[in-house]
Amino acid sequence: MMVIPADLPALVAPVAWMLGTWEGWGMYAAPAAPGQEEPTEDSPVIEEIRGDVVGEQMRLVTRVYAGVASEPIDPTWDAAKGLSAIKKGDLISEETVYVSVAPSDAPLPPPGQYNSREFTATSASTEGHSAVWDGVSVGPRVQMVSDAIALGVGATRVTHLGRMFGLVAGELMWTQERTLDGEDEADVEISGRLMRTAQASTESGEVIEGIDDTQDGFLV
Repeated sequence: MMVIPADLPALVAPVAWMLGTWEGWGMYAAPAAPGQEEPTEDSPVIEEIRGDVVGEQMRLVTRVYAGVASEPIDPTWDAAKGLSAIKKGDLISEETVYVSVAPSDAPLPPPGQYNSREFTATSASTEGHSAVWDGVSVGPRVQMVSDAIALGVGATRVTHLGRMFGLVAGELMWTQERTLDGEDEADVEISGRLMRTAQASTESGEVIEGIDDTQDGFLV
């Protein structure tokens, strides 16, 4: 049975599985240049995500770097293989997100099941986007959307963002879709597959393990 740190804030527990340092790779679709008719071809990227506890919130810092592959990309590569085959280049973007999970008085679910928890989040990125998000977490799965996006001068005109995270076989999978101004449908902007390279800790120094999906001891 998993030990839950005594000083882990209760409102961070539902998303505690995302805490720590994650590294991996993915594919990125850069926005088309003005006047460009054909969509930009997806390119490989290296990704780093760091999740920490900040008060009663979770902070996620995501960095995306241009990547140069040493061999043809295979979409089935795991995080370790992608990191070995793709060289990290210049920083494309950095984003900071603060996640606030809403309180809940629902009874604890039985082993193997999870409570649905709503949350809000705010974000800002070096690409000139700031957003307010609405989201829901269900065990090791998170979905969040935003139609409240502030744009800086020169930023890509985005009217909608949608993002999904999931823990699959110990790896963090995520995708983000976007709807550009003047478009009717969303397209996938970025995807990623990352492995945890360092655990997060509480202020007392206790390691935060996240979700134990073996038998019981779930963080909900």
